[in-house]
Amino acid sequence: MTAVEWLEEQYTKQITFLHREDFEQAKDMERTQLIECGNSCAIKQHLHNERVNEMTMDEMLEFSKEETLTFGEQYYNETFKKK
Repeated sequence: MTAVEWLEEQYTKQITFLHREDFEQAKDMERTQLIECGNSCAIKQHLHNERVNEMTMDEMLEFSKEETLTFGEQYYNETFKKK
């Protein structure tokens, strides 16, 4: 169950038809965001793998010491955090 579906369930008994359309729009938006996130992460993973494949052992050791965000965290920050 997604967050939007959970919220819809909480308000189902109290909402009007107009609000119901708002939930449908929110679910469509959420679906689009999830797809974009998956696509973005897949592309970044591919580029990351290419970069790692070309690294020397010393470069890999240095790279592994870097503090990094997951691709999902990067996507969230780029998409939803206010700049």
